[in-house]
Amino acid sequence: MASFVAGAALIVTDFLGRNSHFERLKGVIEGMVPAGDAESLEGATAVVFLGSLGILALVIAMEAVLLAIIFKRRSWARWALAPLVLLHAVVTVIISDFVVAPGSDGVLATVLLAAQYILAAAGLILLFLPATTAWLRSGREQQPE
Repeated sequence: MASFVAGAALIVTDFLGRNSHFERLKGVIEGMVPAGDAESLEGATAVVFLGSLGILALVIAMEAVLLAIIFKRRSWARWALAPLVLLHAVVTVIISDFVVAPGSDGVLATVLLAAQYILAAAGLILLFLPATTAWLRSGREQQPE
């Protein structure tokens, strides 16, 4: 749950500070495509920035759905969560270039990105402990067929 809070905090703070991110990304995109017009540059910047936040939100939402299934004592969901946490790592590394400002301005975003991934990975590890497996099995044994 703490991973979701950290991820949501990152998404909200970056969205609220999007103007500074847009200006920085505009410079990067303009360097890649110097002949682009202002409207295309603005659109590409919005797609890159909001797309980055959107994909992070999607991965976190998918993790939340799988955790809800796990809390209903379905052990298969933890196996589905394992590759999703790896995808989460890849997404975190890729979007960090787009949502983290360089220098000291990006410290909060970096800390939030790191915290939400570390918490997600720690939660995944805890899901495979013997006590968790016993808890998952006990729920199946108590349910009437």
